[in-house]
Amino acid sequence: MHKIALVTLRNYKEWTESLGPRREDKIQQIQAELHGEVWRAFTSIGALPHHFRYDVMVALVNNVENRLVEKAVEKIAAKSPVDVDYCVGTGHTPYDAYLNCGVVNNLDNSYAVVAHLDIVNSTHTTKNKGPLYVYIEILDLLNILYNKCNKFGCMSFYLGGDNIMIYLSTPDDIYNVVAELETSVRAGVGVAEKPFDAFVKATQALDYLRSVNKVGVEVVR
Repeated sequence: MHKIALVTLRNYKEWTESLGPRREDKIQQIQAELHGEVWRAFTSIGALPHHFRYDVMVALVNNVENRLVEKAVEKIAAKSPVDVDYCVGTGHTPYDAYLNCGVVNNLDNSYAVVAHLDIVNSTHTTKNKGPLYVYIEILDLLNILYNKCNKFGCMSFYLGGDNIMIYLSTPDDIYNVVAELETSVRAGVGVAEKPFDAFVKATQALDYLRSVNKVGVEVVR
């Protein structure tokens, strides 16, 4: 079983529209501050967050106590210009847990599984074709991964640069997710009790692949 927290800024659209036509600079600054607080609040309790839209955030919270999730949300709410709602859900996959938000069943303390991907030779490609080309490539890759994740219950997110994070159900799922991709990628996978520890291990695995110039998958447990 996996466990997801979903955080929503209530009436955020109405708040943005109340700022007038010159609002976007303020909105972008506040969104950046909230994004930083989301990462600080959730990683400090061992969870692993990201945003869907900036007014909706998600976090993988396997083996993280609900009272700690509530405290993390309280920290985010203190920085938010509007009220904050949240729910917690469980499921056999991270995506199932997301769909079940508000329904918490007994957990079997399953490990968190996280992948950290990057595009091979993106620095070289950026120098030759420019950053916009690589940015479009990563967006296309995200769309492909989204469709693949529909089959396996995983959830993928853009981290910046050429990096992607995936909440996985099992370590073996990564082989299906990256199979037959037209874009060459490296995928580090981490397995740990807490999601952020799993992400740290995934990054260690990715760093190893980079250090030996190897394309493929590396799993660290």
